Amino acid sequence: MRTLIIRPAALGDTLMLAPALSNSRAWGEVIMAGRKPGIDFLRPLVAGCLDFEGPGWHALFMEAPEPGILLPLREVDKIVAFLSDPQGIVRKNLECFFPGASIVVLPGYPDEHEPIHVALYLARGLENSGLPVHAEEVFMEAMKRPVFPPGHGQRLRIVFHPGSGGAKKNHPPEFWLDLMRSFRKSIPSTQGLPVILLGPAEEKLLPLFSGEAQAEILFSPDTDRLFPFLQEASLYVGHDSGITHLSAMLGAPTIALFRQTSVAQWKPLGPKVKVIEAVTSGPALVQETLKAAYGFLPPPLNPLFSPL
Repeated sequence: MRTLIIRPAALGDTLMLAPALSNSRAWGEVIMAGRKPGIDFLRPLVAGCLDFEGPGWHALFMEAPEPGILLPLREVDKIVAFLSDPQGIVRKNLECFFPGASIVVLPGYPDEHEPIHVALYLARGLENSGLPVHAEEVFMEAMKRPVFPPGHGQRLRIVFHPGSGGAKKNHPPEFWLDLMRSFRKSIPSTQGLPVILLGPAEEKLLPLFSGEAQAEILFSPDTDRLFPFLQEASLYVGHDSGITHLSAMLGAPTIALFRQTSVAQWKPLGPKVKVIEAVTSGPALVQETLKAAYGFLPPPLNPLFSPL
């Protein structure tokens, strides 16, 4: 059976499909249509990925697609699309492009007031469409074990990611400077300097963080660099962001700072995750983050550890 799953979304939103897709190769041929860079990380889980920003896909949203438009995929048996389609235009066009296919179109997200994790919502959507997904089982598994291969090298670097795709989710840069300086005083050093990871949304912060002499800057790494880099992290600290979700799914010890978004819906999935909810920034949050970091350190390096 050939299945097309459509989810045109940002990195973290796309990664929420990973637990449900963890065994997708047993379903037959599964093709994922979504946006970069998210689909790049899902490639190991599916038979193929298609860039939704590529030619043809815009026709799904047209009242009357122009004659001659073709989608990159011709024949499928089943389609599950997670996107907004209040007027049914996408469904109608999918029926035209893929006659005879079983088609399910679902909202991309649960209602914002519904206390269900987005990954579980997506897994249930696939399960209810008839695919052999055991939603609760794959969701629980994603909290106990890494979704992606955690790597075999030694974890050496502490990584700070002071950004995200939404400014309201972020603590101010000054908080991150205070946090990193407190880490230097309180956390025993590992091999190599700590790393400040910045994406395109944080480009304007480059001059500020570049002044930190005792840290390295990694700006906008490509997917081939980011994946192994996070596999080598001894500790990762970040906001509710796509990279934070990726870190958790790779099994890196991950501290996620939530300021505005729902933890019930967006808690990072992984075996070593600590979520700290705080709207205000300041010394109390710095100390709470340090305490969480101690919990991930092995006893010889943990200042709170007292041998009997």
